[in-house]
Order: sequence, then C-alpha cells, then structure tokens
Amino acid sequence: MRFGPADQMEITRDIIIIGAGGHGAEVSMILQDRMRAGDKIRIAGFLDDNPGLHGKLICGIPVLGGMRWCEDVDVSALRVICAIGSPPLCRQVVDRCLRLDMQFANAVSPEALIARDARIGTGVVIFPQVVVSTGVMIGDFSTLNTGVSVSHDSQVGRYCNLNPGARLAGGVRIGDGCYIGMSSSIIQNCSVGEWSIVGAGAAVVRDVAANTTVVGVPARAIQTREEGWHER
Repeated sequence: MRFGPADQMEITRDIIIIGAGGHGAEVSMILQDRMRAGDKIRIAGFLDDNPGLHGKLICGIPVLGGMRWCEDVDVSALRVICAIGSPPLCRQVVDRCLRLDMQFANAVSPEALIARDARIGTGVVIFPQVVVSTGVMIGDFSTLNTGVSVSHDSQVGRYCNLNPGARLAGGVRIGDGCYIGMSSSIIQNCSVGEWSIVGAGAAVVRDVAANTTVVGVPARAIQTREEGWHER
C-alpha cells in the first residue's frame, strides 16, 4: 500500500473509469465534483467489456471500448479507477490493469469528511457524506459508498465495498475483499475475516470468520465458502 493524503488526485492527467454501469456513473460524478473544486483532471472515458455499451455516452462521457483498448494506447499517460462493486471482480480487473503497468488514481468526494491522520491507499473511491475518523486505514482499491461511517482506529482491507449507510464502530477490522451491506453496523473491536459478506441491515456483534456470509440482528452465519472461492 502507498498511503497519502486522502484527497490527492493526479493533476493534468487523463482518468479512465473501468466499469460503465451505475457505479461507474456515480464515480464519474465524484470526479466531476473534484474538477469543479479545482482539480486539474479530465475524464477521458469509460472502459467496459460489455460491447453493447461501446460508443455510448454515460453522464456525457464516452465508453471507449473494452479492456483491450488499453493495448493500443500509451498507458503511462493515464490513470485508472476501478468502478466495479463486486470485490472478486474488482480484484480481477485490478490485476489485469497491473499486468498492463497501469497506474491508479483515487476518487474522493469533496463532500467527504476525512481525518487528517487517516491513511488512504491507492485506487480508493470515497463517496459524499462519508466520515473517516482519526487513526483509520483504508486499503487499496476499496470503495466507501454514500453515508458510510468508519470510526476511530478501524482498518478496512483491500478490494472492499462498504455499501451506503454502513457503520463501523471504533477499532473494527475488515479483511480484504469484504462486502459490507447497506445500513449494516459492526460494533467496536469486532473483526470481519477476508472475503466475507455482511448482509444489508445486519448488526455484527461478534467476530466473523473469513469467507463467511452473515445476516440479521444480531448477525448469524448462513454460508461458509471454501478458501479461495473468490478466485474462481
């Protein structure tokens, strides 16, 4: 991880958004807010492997093609943001970009409240009305959707997706690749193991093992997957 200022954007760089679905459209809105706030960036376009989207405009921004588009351009002049909500698919796309020597940017809403000592990785997306408190660490390629709150000294791993309204109390630990459902809550000092899923509205009051899906209030396990399931 290469941590830096939460709102640091690559200036005078073209940004490519990977993923032209609804999540990608929302990421483009964050970047446009950054531009209105004075960041010197340009959204060059979307990439999406759905051929039905190629050539279309999403929020006024063109879909340039699929990932093969990168093979015909000088990627050193670009920065990319992965706008894919599924943690396993996000990791696959990120790995593909890294093999092409592509570099990543962050998309951090100017309407997010982030502590000065918070540590934010690379390729991170932070939506409006997010609160990231003191001592927090957010891992590479993770997304904090609208209204997420991460309290003091918590850690969020890589490739995580914290859905709108999720609440993490102080000292929470979230492993790599976790999907934290909308309006769920995790009480202080609990941990969620890597590649686990917390259902919408769930209340996590005890540690969650890796590769486990939990739902309900209080949260209970309903599924355990084999280690490495996300790589298949």
